[in-house]
Amino acid sequence: MNTELRPKKKKKSNQSNYKALLLPLAGVLLLLGAVVWNNILSETKLPNPDWSRSVSTPAESISAEPIAFKADNQYQIYTQQLNGLRVTTLDEKLNLISQKTESLPLDERGKFWTNGNQIAFVSNGELILYEDGKQTVLDKDVELLADSKSRFAYSKGNEVYVYDSESGKSRIIYSAKEKLSELTGHSESNSFIATVGEKVEMEVFYLQEKDDQYKANSIIQYSKTPNDKIYNFRFAESDSKVHFIYTFYSSKQGTKSFKTFYGEASSDQLTALSFKAVNFIESELGYEMKNPMYQQLNIENNQPIILFSATGPISAKKEAGNIYKATLNNKDWKATRISTTDKISVYPFYIDEQTIAWLKAETVSDYRVFLASQNPEIKKESQSINKQDVYNATFDALAASVVSFIAMTNAFIWVVPPILFLGILYFVRIDVIEQEEPWAKWVSIALFILTQLYVIQSLFNSTFYTIAPKYLTFSGSSLIVPVIVSAVALYVMQLAKDKDWGLFAQVSYFIGVTVLFELFIVGTYVY
Repeated sequence: MNTELRPKKKKKSNQSNYKALLLPLAGVLLLLGAVVWNNILSETKLPNPDWSRSVSTPAESISAEPIAFKADNQYQIYTQQLNGLRVTTLDEKLNLISQKTESLPLDERGKFWTNGNQIAFVSNGELILYEDGKQTVLDKDVELLADSKSRFAYSKGNEVYVYDSESGKSRIIYSAKEKLSELTGHSESNSFIATVGEKVEMEVFYLQEKDDQYKANSIIQYSKTPNDKIYNFRFAESDSKVHFIYTFYSSKQGTKSFKTFYGEASSDQLTALSFKAVNFIESELGYEMKNPMYQQLNIENNQPIILFSATGPISAKKEAGNIYKATLNNKDWKATRISTTDKISVYPFYIDEQTIAWLKAETVSDYRVFLASQNPEIKKESQSINKQDVYNATFDALAASVVSFIAMTNAFIWVVPPILFLGILYFVRIDVIEQEEPWAKWVSIALFILTQLYVIQSLFNSTFYTIAPKYLTFSGSSLIVPVIVSAVALYVMQLAKDKDWGLFAQVSYFIGVTVLFELFIVGTYVY
């Protein structure tokens, strides 16, 4: 018996199945790329037109106020380490020149002073001057230290001394009734602020320097309670005035609050001094900023400037502990964001007229110095796209996509009318379904589009118009964009379908592609 064996015919692969998957996938990748690019543009945006993006430096620190200055066209940054001081030198374009660590026994988070050649610090009550590798004990039983323009002051109990680096000698400049609780200087002045009293009654004195002599002016008296205190006194001198700020801290029912108070007076009439609460108003969004901290007072164009740290947005979706610069405008202080760093930033201070520095928390105990500059070259260079920008933009895009996918539950409402229509049609005119009448498909699609146009309006909110790219935020975009997306989804469905697709398959595929595209075009900019 002869049996003829015939080879089996290979089934032709269904090309439309590949099209049905690849076409939406290509669209999703294109839309995701657009979201990433929009995020990159947001990442590289300047905090405001006057300042560069935050520039990272190699200078690391613990949570202690650094000292930095510019000399011979170089920036020298002194940051405290657990085992001493680290000196980081940068050139004019903020590139690293050198870095070294001086092993010095500073008190943890203790203040120090330097003029670039000498370093003074307190170690277990001893005031030590370090120069050329040699440590010299200047005084003992020292508690507080404050630096100034060309000298530093320190306290022993209720006495304040000043050390002149040129003469190498200390002298007493003030003797209080009680022990000092705070001593503050300023890099552009040789005057100081001394806060007297640690328990209930406090009095604050401005130790005004004139012709190398000091005069103590009482600027505020305060009675503390167990739930509040005043601290962080700062001052700055303009041509004919002296400006002061301090922080008022209160705790009520477990809620902590911080408020800044400001006062000014003529430099020769410091007895007539009154303090008023400072209202920091965010200049771009117009809201009042709460709980400012780490304030620093300076003078710019003969007007007071306050640098401070506060929680605020760095984009429409992210917040951080930002650095702000506030200028007095009538009764309010208009604050503009200087930093673009994430997490928490503290201890802002001027290095020179064009450069502001601060510490940014990398971990709970590790900090890094960041800078912002008004130098046009640095501003331009800071907007260059780097690896971190791409990483942040991609991560944010993927996170927004996931959240959008979960949160866009209102898309289920879009499918109700076409489902009801086809369901009723199935029971009333099943012949229409079986014969796949074209009008049934187009009515279902029209019902879906109309429902989508109505419901999707809630997604075009203020957040969307704030962060979405301009090509999605034009007038009438809430109607035009969904129509265009529906037209593209319909075109994709027409390309992907084949003769085996029934009525339900075509309508379902169109709805699925439309929702998928809307998720990336609208949803990622809303949630």
